[in-house]
Amino acid sequence: MSDKTKLLDEPIHGIYIPIGLLFVGLAIACFTIKDYTFLWILPFAGLLIAARFTIAYRRKRSVFPNKWSSLELEDQTLISKNTAMYRFKMRTPLEALNFPVGHHLAVRVPVDGKELVRYYTPVSPRYQPGHFDIIVKSYADGQVSKYFAGLKPGATVDFKGPVGRFNYVTNSYKHIGMIAGGSGITPMLQILNEIITTPEDFTNVSLIYANETENDILLKDELDEIAEKYPNFEVNYVLNKPSSNWRGDVGYVTKEHMEKYLPPFSSDSRLVMSGRPEMIRMLLDYAEELGWPRGIEKSKGDDQVFAF
Repeated sequence: MSDKTKLLDEPIHGIYIPIGLLFVGLAIACFTIKDYTFLWILPFAGLLIAARFTIAYRRKRSVFPNKWSSLELEDQTLISKNTAMYRFKMRTPLEALNFPVGHHLAVRVPVDGKELVRYYTPVSPRYQPGHFDIIVKSYADGQVSKYFAGLKPGATVDFKGPVGRFNYVTNSYKHIGMIAGGSGITPMLQILNEIITTPEDFTNVSLIYANETENDILLKDELDEIAEKYPNFEVNYVLNKPSSNWRGDVGYVTKEHMEKYLPPFSSDSRLVMSGRPEMIRMLLDYAEELGWPRGIEKSKGDDQVFAF
């Protein structure tokens, strides 16, 4: 472990080895040199061990579904002109967030004497130990995003979760079509990470990712790398205000884009979308015109057409 000061967070070092060494030492004293005076240490050792177990129990979980917990900001990385990735520490380096696929974190921050709550999807792998990452996009009128932009490493933020409705079962569909707008890419990344890190999952994934400009495309290098390495995934970008050098699709996502890049409706396909409400309403109409079941904005977990 790189940080040896955290060795005691591991049960084998913090509890099991000390207990083992204690009893080995007492056994040697009692049965080899016939000295029983050391037995007075047992009650004292029992109290220390109980205290250690209590500390370990309290620290074994960082995020709860029914109460808020404060976690420390470890790092902040700018990934576009108005978007940053924030990394928060778990309470022990061994713990992973391990949320169900497509579920979110509730975040609570104080702004102007009020406590505001927003929801963000973790983008780090669900079994990543020690920390998790969220992406926050700044808006001109975004109070919470401005709060995040002012945070420095060591500051704490309140979290609760998991929160969400989406259900995912490995290989439940042969092909998943995805449409994401802006920071709506985050739940898609979570689903995609689950698929590509599960060897027995053979689901095909096709993604349309819509943004205003090239600079607004979040994690483009990572998406392109995944598309290059995994033949079951493809991504197509649509920009509303591209530069003159852009060679991809232009405008808003249309029914024609969906026909061209996403799987057609069938019992073996699923359609998942995430973005601003006005975008979602438009896409739901297009999907119905293309033969998909009528979807709703507050989708149920197993809906074939699901909107985050």
